[in-house]
Amino acid sequence: MTMIRLVTSGIAGCLLLLLGGDEVYARQQEEILPPAAENNLEREAAGTETVSEDDAQWQTLNALARHKIRLNTADEATLQSIGLLTPLQISRFLQYRALLGDLLSIYELQAVPGFEPEVIRQILPYVEVGNDLAPHYTLKDYVHKGDHSVLLRYSRAGEKAKGYTHSDSTLPAYRGSPDKVFMRYRYSFPRYMSWGIVVEKDAGEAFFKGAQQQGFDFYSAHIFIRNYGKIKALALGDYTVNMGQGLLNWQGQAYGKGAAVMQVKREGEVLRPYTSAGEFYFFRGAAITLAQRHWELTGFVSLRKQDASTDTLMDEVTAASIISSGYHRTVTEAAKRGRVQQLSAGGNIRYHAARWQLGANVTSHHLTPVLQKKTAPYNQFDFNGAELTAASVDYSGTWKNVHLFGEAAMSSNGKPAVVQGLLTSVAPTADIGIVYRYYDKAYQSLYAKGFGDGYRTVNEQGLYAAVTLRINARWQADGYADIFHFPWLKYRSNAPSRGKDFFLQGSYVPGKKMALLLRYNFRQSEENLLLPGNPVKVLAIVTATHLRFQWSAKVGKQLDIKTRLEYSSYKTGGDKQRGWMVYQDARYRFNHLPFTISGRLSRFQTSSYDSRIYATESSVLYDNAVSQLYGAGWQYYLNIKWKGGRRLTCWGRFHQNWYPGQTSIGSGNDAISGNKKTMIQFQLQYLIAGK
Repeated sequence: MTMIRLVTSGIAGCLLLLLGGDEVYARQQEEILPPAAENNLEREAAGTETVSEDDAQWQTLNALARHKIRLNTADEATLQSIGLLTPLQISRFLQYRALLGDLLSIYELQAVPGFEPEVIRQILPYVEVGNDLAPHYTLKDYVHKGDHSVLLRYSRAGEKAKGYTHSDSTLPAYRGSPDKVFMRYRYSFPRYMSWGIVVEKDAGEAFFKGAQQQGFDFYSAHIFIRNYGKIKALALGDYTVNMGQGLLNWQGQAYGKGAAVMQVKREGEVLRPYTSAGEFYFFRGAAITLAQRHWELTGFVSLRKQDASTDTLMDEVTAASIISSGYHRTVTEAAKRGRVQQLSAGGNIRYHAARWQLGANVTSHHLTPVLQKKTAPYNQFDFNGAELTAASVDYSGTWKNVHLFGEAAMSSNGKPAVVQGLLTSVAPTADIGIVYRYYDKAYQSLYAKGFGDGYRTVNEQGLYAAVTLRINARWQADGYADIFHFPWLKYRSNAPSRGKDFFLQGSYVPGKKMALLLRYNFRQSEENLLLPGNPVKVLAIVTATHLRFQWSAKVGKQLDIKTRLEYSSYKTGGDKQRGWMVYQDARYRFNHLPFTISGRLSRFQTSSYDSRIYATESSVLYDNAVSQLYGAGWQYYLNIKWKGGRRLTCWGRFHQNWYPGQTSIGSGNDAISGNKKTMIQFQLQYLIAGK
């Protein structure tokens, strides 16, 4: 039996080499996110109109490239940490290993159901077979076998925005320079130890003067230990808490609807170190997870200050709103800094069986001063007060080829939120996913990130169904349909509304050096519309359509190219807005020089902001860059990477948008005179590999 598996894995390895070519043994480009993560960034930017600064998963992948996961000893949580496998794929792998024993070769993954060549190519830089013995490290190993890294990033706009201008009698609105500075030191030994510090100054924020006498605007530090005796996780300083399916508390990244149609389940460890520059989605204090056989117990406590606008009524100060942007550029923004003290505590107890787990969660937040929003029809069910407590139960498990997961939560006002999901393989080449959610219009939680159409886990009911078809080794089709309903008022909808969202994508890989993709997305919803002769806004049907074609190719061993064409339309009432975009990417790696250059040339035109188009960019390492393109113009950028030996890597970047015929770009304090918007960026990373 062993000899048969060895021969089979050898044959599979040859096939994979033929399919994957030179990329099989090559590490993925560290500046490029996996396609699913890029798509998630685009969707999140479109939904929130902000770009996430959370680069935790990106850091994890680069750390795993240096400290690979041993497949023969990896458990479910370890495989989840890669972030590239669906629950079905993880379940199939664990079943395969339990049935046939340890893998004899990395190429034996070809024999695991659902592990297509493209899946294996994606995870190959981060895994190895290893042996059948789990490593046993001492505390000394924890602090010596990891990697030390220092990352310095500087960026600055090329043009002076309105917020930086002043006159003889007035000061500029932005009290600091247009320089943006980010620095991070981190020691990382994946799955065992992490510590580090992060500092950041946003463009426009003062530095060692004015409202920022302490220097940088944001400071963060953490110490994090994993898998030390009965301590599964210990966090001191800044950390995140991620529970269940995100109905109660989820501060890490979470996939929404998108091209990864089967990645609809929230997965990962409850406690994780916080190492990013965002200033809202984390706790500051201490947390611990203890493990004993099938049981895990987590507890956490946090005390930190949040930005807020405040009101004073009869000498009593109240918080009118909590602000998550983290900007402190103007006098007004700086005055809102740290106005609310937030004390948070909670816990989780979890039972693990062979293929099932069940958990119970609770969180409680106390705000000083109390939160008292200005009441409007759309927000009358939002949380107001000093104390917010919520609890939930969650589960996940696999029965035969069916994976089930879900969570039911209730906030302290008695209002519920429920999500239930199912993933299953109906054939060796076909997977189906179904997710139902019900979020009451008055459900309340500060850090919820449940799966849904919107980015607030409240006031939504919906049913999502997805399918993945692996037609053959070259063709794959993915699609979903989502029907949703908002029982109460929401942003841009002054009455209960409903909608639907359809997505279809086909991908074709004709050979080892080429890939083609065609994507169609149609979304229909209801929004306010002001009709002629009617002073009251009424709900009208709004449809948004996106069509994308993408072609990528590898030319030799040094040149990669990618072309994308995208069309968008936005229709409301009798008005239809259209837009299109085409870009050409190229990346060239020099053979005998330590340089890599990459760039993009893009042309776009849209009728309005509503028909805008989003596209991720290739930027410096760990920089989540997403273009928001509207109007008519050109975009181009050039990146240069220099690797000065094993430890030192430097990046330079020039980025510019050009809008012919325009006299100004942007609005408010960010307005720029002229028709060009430029950004330059420099980054340095110094890495000391562990022993």
